Amino acid sequence: MTFAVPQQQQHQEQRDPVPSTSRVTTEIPPVIPTPSPLRIPEVLDHIFSYVDNHSLCQSVILVCRQWFWMNRHRMIRGLIFDGYSDALKLNKVLSRLPGAGRLCWFTGRDESREAHWAQLRKVLKRNHDQHLQIQLRQYQHVDQGSSDEELQEDSITKRLLSYAPLRELEIIGGIDIGTSLPPILPCLHALTRLQLELSCDTTLQMGQLLRACPMLKVFHASALSKHCLELPGPWFPFVKDSQKQRPLRLSSLVLERVKLPQYSLEDLLLITPQLLELKLIGLLKVNPAHPQDEVWPSVQYDPAQFFQHVRSLDLSLRSFHFSIRDQPLSTLELREMMFDVVRLSPGSRGAWAFWTPDLTPTMLRNLQEVPNVVTTLEIYCETMSNCGPDSGLHRYLCTSPHLMHLRAPKTAYLVEHLDVHQRLRGRYLAAAGPAQTIQPGIWKCRNLQTLHLAFHSRRDSTLSSPLNGRLIFGYLSRVCPQLRDLAIFTTESCMLNSRIYAPVLHTRLQGGLCLLARLKNLERLRIGSSERLIAYKSWDLKWMVTNKHSFKDRKQRRKIVSEWVDLLVDDDKQEVLRIQTHGQSGSSSYSSSSAGPDKVEQDENDGNGGMAQLKKELRHLGLLVDVKEMIEEMDSDEFECWKSLRKISLYRDGQVGLRPDQEIQRLLS
Repeated sequence: MTFAVPQQQQHQEQRDPVPSTSRVTTEIPPVIPTPSPLRIPEVLDHIFSYVDNHSLCQSVILVCRQWFWMNRHRMIRGLIFDGYSDALKLNKVLSRLPGAGRLCWFTGRDESREAHWAQLRKVLKRNHDQHLQIQLRQYQHVDQGSSDEELQEDSITKRLLSYAPLRELEIIGGIDIGTSLPPILPCLHALTRLQLELSCDTTLQMGQLLRACPMLKVFHASALSKHCLELPGPWFPFVKDSQKQRPLRLSSLVLERVKLPQYSLEDLLLITPQLLELKLIGLLKVNPAHPQDEVWPSVQYDPAQFFQHVRSLDLSLRSFHFSIRDQPLSTLELREMMFDVVRLSPGSRGAWAFWTPDLTPTMLRNLQEVPNVVTTLEIYCETMSNCGPDSGLHRYLCTSPHLMHLRAPKTAYLVEHLDVHQRLRGRYLAAAGPAQTIQPGIWKCRNLQTLHLAFHSRRDSTLSSPLNGRLIFGYLSRVCPQLRDLAIFTTESCMLNSRIYAPVLHTRLQGGLCLLARLKNLERLRIGSSERLIAYKSWDLKWMVTNKHSFKDRKQRRKIVSEWVDLLVDDDKQEVLRIQTHGQSGSSSYSSSSAGPDKVEQDENDGNGGMAQLKKELRHLGLLVDVKEMIEEMDSDEFECWKSLRKISLYRDGQVGLRPDQEIQRLLS
């Protein structure tokens, strides 16, 4: 017998919940977020190891306290002292010396040089003693059982960092390093980099230096101008067996214009297994100032023997150079130096160096055998030397798209090679001979980042003209827009009206220095190598300082430009005459003389905007209207000049640059 369940009751039963005793609960596990790599200390530490010191100091340590403490040991606080500064500047530098990691000391040339050095020696000694005392207290803390956490936050540890010794030292100027350096060597036990640029004859005991600085990784030493740095041997008289000598940490050894015994250098290489860079540039056999003095005996060098010795060692050299001041390498020796000494295949080597005023045909042929991967080219010579119309360097620059670093500070390049429209013809070169022997061109290395180069003209007496300045600054700013490190020099002397004088580039407003403001990535700028008196006005320079060129300076610049009406008209007349005489381009070719029709067509479609676009940008090269347009661009409120610029030096002794605002103040004072 069955009973019918009412439909309403049936629906009610279906809606009744399951009794609590039989309920099944499913818990969803919490989602654990994936930690950001920037929160993992080990990953962070690895990332920070690739960041340069400038970015660490200017950006990274400002993010948070953790990032600051993680990079405290990496940061190198730098100090610069200029020997021409007053006592107030000296005291400021010395007061900040404790805890500084880098010191650049420019000695100057006045009578206070020795007194300045004595004060530096005293501060280094006091800082060294403080560091040793704090280290002793820290060791006593460890003996008493203090934990690592306590030591990290302990004031002793912080003071230990505050009195940390120097890690990098650069000395520039006329100082007798043989007597000045030994007294401070005990204070330099943590030194990893030492760079000497000396403008006097002096002697340095290498063995004494290497014993006192066991952590030294980079040692660069050079004698400037016509001086000599002597490194007498033996360097290791205390070790008879090189196997018993602890290996040194040297990774870079660069010696220029030094006189040394070859056997001592060969002994040194036996205990430098980490050496990556070895450059011996213009080695001296005798001191040029004392060629026959018994106190300065001559030495001899054997390139073939030295090359064989280097090859026999298990060195992982990436860069190698060997040259003798008055003994040019033979063709076979040059080829051996380029291709046989370094174990890397030629196609894997990006850096090449030569001792020559200009690239010779033999050097060019050897470079042409290397796959087009040369990224760094360095040219050394003893004195400033002028390139001729048929310059090998000019041909190489017009055919080398991968070059990124060119350092040739004593190679004087013809300005006429930059004058792609030949606007100098008819103005200054009428008495300089036939202009057809010079073929201007456009460099292929448009990604160049470093350029150290001198300039001269077929008539050096006109090198200071505004037109030459506009050609140099305008060309570099258009053809090499990626420049970061730019150093421009001029031939050291020329003859005018039976008088010898040193020409300077026209760096005022009319000379077009402001055209370099197009270089958005510029970090260092140096023009000239010695002091020159130039009557600057504020409007010539204030545009360099971002957001600080006042309305008054802008107004003054507009006024100056308004006074150029006659000069602009004269430029137009010269252009009409040039086109009527020589044609539109003024030059038969924009590129290397060896470029064929197919190559020229390929250049037209080149990257970086293409050659056609570049030619369009260069249409006003050398003309005053190029400067006028740049000044009009500067008048914009959005204009920012050289956001990355750190140091600038305009006709100043030594390589020590200043911040743009400081350099402007120096030039206007």
